[in-house]
Amino acid sequence: MPGTLYIIGGPIGNLEDITLRALRILRECTDVIYCEDTRQTHKLAAHYGIGAPLVSLHAHSSEAKLKKAVDDIAAGRNAVYLTDSGTPGLSDPGARFVAAARAAGVAVVPVPGPSALTALVSVAGLGGRRVLFAGFLSTKDGRRRRELERFRDIDGAIVVYESPYRIKKLLRDIATVLPGARVAIGREMTKTYEEIITGSIEEIITGIDSLTDRGEFAVAIAPGDVVISDAADGD
Repeated sequence: MPGTLYIIGGPIGNLEDITLRALRILRECTDVIYCEDTRQTHKLAAHYGIGAPLVSLHAHSSEAKLKKAVDDIAAGRNAVYLTDSGTPGLSDPGARFVAAARAAGVAVVPVPGPSALTALVSVAGLGGRRVLFAGFLSTKDGRRRRELERFRDIDGAIVVYESPYRIKKLLRDIATVLPGARVAIGREMTKTYEEIITGSIEEIITGIDSLTDRGEFAVAIAPGDVVISDAADGD
């Protein structure tokens, strides 16, 4: 019988942010753990006494290595996929792994867990009717501004991820393209030096020189005319 591939949402910083179900699967149901970086996943495994072997599977892994992983699961091994941070599927091999496993007839089971997206939205207080997750915007200045222009009429919050090397450029572009927007910035969420910054984009730009441009960033943006409300449309 084929094995099962479990896609597990792991901690985004604090090692305590992992579900009881995920720990049970990692300890009792897993023959091998595929992960982006074995050094990162080893910290989690050591902390919780997880003994399954770790095998790296990252964005630069070959198709041959991916195929071998899928073949091993199809032959009967139960496997887990963990990224370095959060829930797999964005900027990691999670989507490739899942697609290949499904094509081979392998059962793929989601084990929900932490995500920088939902963590930031929960403390942003931006309201609106929907949340649009835009992932990473373009690294090119002109294209990034054009991408931001598409968000002008969104009734809700737009969440993007950004590197510490471009966070200040992103914020300046938001000020140019979406004046009056309200913004929530999550830096190093759940980690020791977690920082949540909220305010109008103009307020944030005023203090941009004091922004610590280190660590992982998630940014939630609400265009200036979005009203904070928890209510759905009534009759």
